[in-house]
Amino acid sequence: MPKLTIDGKEVEAKAGNTVLQAALAQGLEIPHYCYHPGLSIAGNCRMCLVEMEKAPKLVISCATEVADGMAIATDSERVRTARAAMMEFFLINHPLDCPICDQAGECRLQDYAVEHGTGVSRFLEPKLTLSKAVDLGPHVMLDQERCIQCSRCIRFCDEVTRTGELGFFQRGDHTVIGTVPGKPLQNAYSGNVVDLCPVGALTLKEFRFQTRVWYLKNTPSVCAGCARGCNVIVGVGQQQVLMTTEGQLDDRIKRVVPRFNEAVNGHWICDEGRLSYERLHAAPRLDRPQAPRGTRVEWEDAVTRAATLLRNAAPGAVGAILSPRLTSEDLYAWSSLFAALGAVRIGAQTIVRGEDDGILLRADKGANSAGVRWILGPDATTPGVVSAIARGEVTTLLVVGDPLDPADTFSLDAAARSRVKTVIFVGAFLSGAAEAASVLLPSAAWSEEEGTLVNFEGRIQRVLRCHLPRGEARPGWKIASEVAAACGAGLPHWASAEEVLRSMAATVKEYRGLDLQAVSLLGVGAPGRAA
Repeated sequence: MPKLTIDGKEVEAKAGNTVLQAALAQGLEIPHYCYHPGLSIAGNCRMCLVEMEKAPKLVISCATEVADGMAIATDSERVRTARAAMMEFFLINHPLDCPICDQAGECRLQDYAVEHGTGVSRFLEPKLTLSKAVDLGPHVMLDQERCIQCSRCIRFCDEVTRTGELGFFQRGDHTVIGTVPGKPLQNAYSGNVVDLCPVGALTLKEFRFQTRVWYLKNTPSVCAGCARGCNVIVGVGQQQVLMTTEGQLDDRIKRVVPRFNEAVNGHWICDEGRLSYERLHAAPRLDRPQAPRGTRVEWEDAVTRAATLLRNAAPGAVGAILSPRLTSEDLYAWSSLFAALGAVRIGAQTIVRGEDDGILLRADKGANSAGVRWILGPDATTPGVVSAIARGEVTTLLVVGDPLDPADTFSLDAAARSRVKTVIFVGAFLSGAAEAASVLLPSAAWSEEEGTLVNFEGRIQRVLRCHLPRGEARPGWKIASEVAAACGAGLPHWASAEEVLRSMAATVKEYRGLDLQAVSLLGVGAPGRAA
């Protein structure tokens, strides 16, 4: 491995790395716009200029490969002067409208203007007038005046999605980015160009002017949209909107952006996962217990009714259908209740749509399909329970609804409704089997509960609570524990998802010996899986 000196300090770098990569690995920030670790090197912004010993002129650190004995200065007078000149060039035609720009607060142009600019401009002529609010596709809007031509968005479409919708047009200072004629930006990953944009040129329509980024509470979590389990950061609003009303804090999800995890999703997420939170907002929520639907009751009364129905059912006449997006902790708690009741027919839904796309998207939309197999067993399928209903063998049915998409909650057809006498529904939305339920218990949605999910590769990952559950909703594992207590079953009195994880780690082979510290924020392969 080559050794070089950066600002008088000797460092060791990987062979083939660039000076910029070597500096970033040491925690040394060299300003840059066009460089991104997930894309090819363009070397066109010139902000990462550094001084190299014996070189006649400054070099761009993003495209200069390290060599043994190399001596680099990142903060010399020549370097500072060059950076200030580059900032002056970038700001010649860039509108100085930070107060109304959606990127304010996380804009590299804003940051670098303060850190590396001179604070004044010698350009007194009128700025160029370019197109604003250019509709690039279903999710992305462009402001051409704010673009600094870093080409990140173009390279993403050329190299990652390979759809090639974006390009440079015109010449000189009239150069702009835009879509190829007749080819709008509508690939399945288009939102990533907004994340890549270091300034406010590209904005996401769904987040545009919704809130200021400094009002967001950002929580690391895992997308539940498919079996990939992409690592994400969920931004929840914290702005006080009406100080005198109930629910004065606007704590809805405002955006979901990718969180880097090399082992899972790298730097990207798909648009389907990015916008999955919209289904949480749009659907009618089940926020209070009901028995039957439309009649509100106290929580303890609803739990008691559910327990009585389960306990008084004929032997072998109880069935259960669960969503494959439930956390492993929820699945484990429900399976423990079913084991205590005995002879419960258990089925987990299979949600398959489309095809694997070779990038991130999986046809299997069950974020915890692997966890279902580990905890409930490979034979726990919905068709088995549905067949038992058709034969008249299941007369009491417990349905645990989908925590992300109400459209994916199991629903009974007319024939099944005529055979099932009693439906107990636990879920976040008034959807699917909730329509025919005798008892409805509200559970937390995906963003309102902590736990773990297992992706299609068998990687166990943490889901963190981003905001409080709506109304009286509770985590699924807690509801299962309360129903078990009302049934007289001997389940542990868990007080947190972490305690459920400890129980799982003692009994589920694939979770053996795991705790939250081992799982961490990047996930871990199952220690109990056979090689």
